[in-house]
Amino acid sequence: MTSSILTLPFRIVFGIVKFFLYPWYIRWIFRLPWIVYLGLAAGVGYLAYQEYVNYRFNVFEAGYQISEGVPDPTPLSKWNGVSNVYSNDEVHVSGLYFSALPQGEFTPIGLERGFILLADDQGREVKAALVVRPNDLPRLQRQLEAQGGGERIAVNVNGTLSRSSDWLSAIETELLVMNLPGSPELVVIEPFLGNRADALHDAAEKTFGMVSVLGGLAGLLAFLGAARLLVSSNARSKSSEHQSQKSGQEVHEDRQGKQPMQKDRPTDGAPTASPWGVFQPQPRDTDAKPQPSRMVKPQPPGQAKANTAKPKREEIPAEPAFKSVFPGGGSAFRFKTADQIIKQTFGARSGLKPRAKPAKISKGA
Repeated sequence: MTSSILTLPFRIVFGIVKFFLYPWYIRWIFRLPWIVYLGLAAGVGYLAYQEYVNYRFNVFEAGYQISEGVPDPTPLSKWNGVSNVYSNDEVHVSGLYFSALPQGEFTPIGLERGFILLADDQGREVKAALVVRPNDLPRLQRQLEAQGGGERIAVNVNGTLSRSSDWLSAIETELLVMNLPGSPELVVIEPFLGNRADALHDAAEKTFGMVSVLGGLAGLLAFLGAARLLVSSNARSKSSEHQSQKSGQEVHEDRQGKQPMQKDRPTDGAPTASPWGVFQPQPRDTDAKPQPSRMVKPQPPGQAKANTAKPKREEIPAEPAFKSVFPGGGSAFRFKTADQIIKQTFGARSGLKPRAKPAKISKGA
């Protein structure tokens, strides 16, 4: 009773972990046939290969982009999202940084971000938002202040254009809360912090993360398929072995059922056993006349001797003397009997008895 009480909290915790980490609606994923796992692994592996090709292209394009140099800056008042965006969404804009403008933060999809606002080159409205991680805000501020002095600083910002609609809507909401005039063509930029070449290389290398994710998923699916294949093959082999043992046992039982029942032999000193039980010897009556074991039909003495006598071997008559048909007794040609022909051909005599000649009837009879 005490052990069951102690294990009750453990069972509750295990049930909660199982509910969140292994819910019922994804358990079917681990019960698919092995061929499905291998097919999914092949498909995901193909996607991983495509992402790897894209990664190699991004690295090559980053090297080419670095060799081309920094593009000329475009004033925010004349900036166009079609003609002023370069390779890998690189942008280079010029505007005004007001130290009095407030900074803000937002949290898109669980990732916290901070931003600094830029006005256009004429100072009419907020035209750009520079987005970085919250801990990089002081570094970005120092980078902007290093380009001039005072409360109004003309700055050039080189970075990557962000096309995230979630970021744009979150920043527009923050501008409404701050009661600041925002441009309907607000530009969201992720500025390069530090060296431009290093930033471009880092951005290209980050695309390898998707290759790692898809490659790992393909490997996991292949492992599950191989495991399911081994389990199913072992189950089939055990099932066939069990079936063969079962059939062999049935055949053995069938043979035992067809054989007659045999009892154990009696031990020393015990009477001889029989199929009808234990044999008990009966006392012999000496006064009674002995009974014959079986009835024998009496036979006449002559017939009994005839039955016991050995049969005589039948004698084959000797061959007749040779008689020549030529005058003077020549031996160039002679007639042969049937026994002679059979013996010459087969090596044995036929055993046929010569036909007895009919007795001549006298005329006086």
